Amino acid sequence: MTIKEQLIHEIEQSPDIVIEEVFDFLLLAKLKYHRQQEQSKPFGSFIQELVSDIPPDILATLPTDGAEQHDHYIYGTPKREL
Repeated sequence: MTIKEQLIHEIEQSPDIVIEEVFDFLLLAKLKYHRQQEQSKPFGSFIQELVSDIPPDILATLPTDGAEQHDHYIYGTPKREL
C-alpha cells in the first residue's frame, strides 16, 4: 500500500475535526514546498519570469543604464558622466 493510499485510509477513519487539521497542515506543507522550489531557481530565471508578461515594445523603452544612473532615476538628480 502506498503512502497516499495509507493516508486516504486513515482519513476515511478519522473524525472531521482531525481531517480539518490534517487538511490545514497539508496546505501549509504544500506552500512551504513551493516556496523552497521558487527559492532554488537561479536569479536570472526569476527575473525572466518577472518580465515575461511585459510587451517587448515596453521593455525597449526601459533605461539600460539604471544601475549606473540610479540616483537620476530614483531622485531625479542630473545624470553622471561615466
